Amino acid sequence: FGSSLAPALSRSSTPEVRSPRIAAMKTLAQEESIKVPKGIKISIKSKIVEVEGKHGKLKRDFKHLPIELYLANSGHEVRAKMYFAKSKQLSML
Repeated sequence: FGSSLAPALSRSSTPEVRSPRIAAMKTLAQEESIKVPKGIKISIKSKIVEVEGKHGKLKRDFKHLPIELYLANSGHEVRAKMYFAKSKQLSML
């Protein structure tokens, strides 16, 4: 019984080769711009964005993201820059 199965169950003497894990690449910088419609007021302070329009107010906090938010074109455009972001973080732009 055992003598015929022994060679099939024996382990090979070559070491196991593992493939290296490939890490996800980070994007160095990504920039998006959003035009502000007429009748909308936007204020940005310390990554906190407040938007006010005819239907009410919204307030969002972006402190958990590596993002730079600022108003451009005298308040008619919001620009967002992200540095060293992963793909999930870039989806927030």
